[in-house]
Amino acid sequence: MILLTPSAYPSAHELFKPAEHHSLVRALFENNLEASLFVDNETQPRCGLVAYNSRFTFGGDPHDDFNADLRRYFTETIIPARKGEAFLAVFTSEAWIPVLQEIFSGHEIILAPRLYFEIAPEPNSDTTLPDGFSLQEVTPELLASDIGGLDILREEMCSERTSVEDFLAKGFGLCPIYENQVAGWCLSEYDTGGRCEIGIATLEPHQRKGIATILTKAFLTEAARRGYRHAGWDCWEKNIASSATARKAGFTLAQREQVMIVILD
Repeated sequence: MILLTPSAYPSAHELFKPAEHHSLVRALFENNLEASLFVDNETQPRCGLVAYNSRFTFGGDPHDDFNADLRRYFTETIIPARKGEAFLAVFTSEAWIPVLQEIFSGHEIILAPRLYFEIAPEPNSDTTLPDGFSLQEVTPELLASDIGGLDILREEMCSERTSVEDFLAKGFGLCPIYENQVAGWCLSEYDTGGRCEIGIATLEPHQRKGIATILTKAFLTEAARRGYRHAGWDCWEKNIASSATARKAGFTLAQREQVMIVILD
């Protein structure tokens, strides 16, 4: 299993094109994401792995030699470092499913469908939050303020980034505030080439008030102002509330795909 340098990434691009609706994949090949890209052959790869935080994307078609290398990589490197955690495995071919089930045997594996929605951001006038709420952009000034709940916001900013500073340099976000407390967030993820994905949450006790839909529309307005041409939203198929919010905000369903969660004990 060979770890490629960024200059060699183009040789592996074709392997991951079926997963290119994910902005993570686009960001990697557009040199806007610092991840690890492994392949079986440096010049003519047949399969590969993109490893980033708790997300692993498998491209091409598996074969025995690479499978053995993957087993060693996860057994010796990833699993010992992530005990008690979970990670997401995305694959370009369902031929990966039995391979990954064998590699992760002994751990809890959940195979389930995820939905991917997309939209071209446009300004929206329907962005007024309920009384008592204000909307603030996620900035260094906000993070330095005395607003409560900023630690969980910082944690979320780092969930798909290497640091808070990395988020502030490459992304943007909005945060509803209620009684000087963070009430949720809507953050860009994997920004690249006028595209991004959305990470959104509304905290208790502010859920079921329509805040998520309004927050999403405000985010899309800001994305349009910044020149973004595409925004993606993915969620589990069983997460009816999330998919309903996406549709209410104007997103349309673009992909349905099987993915795997591996829970390490």
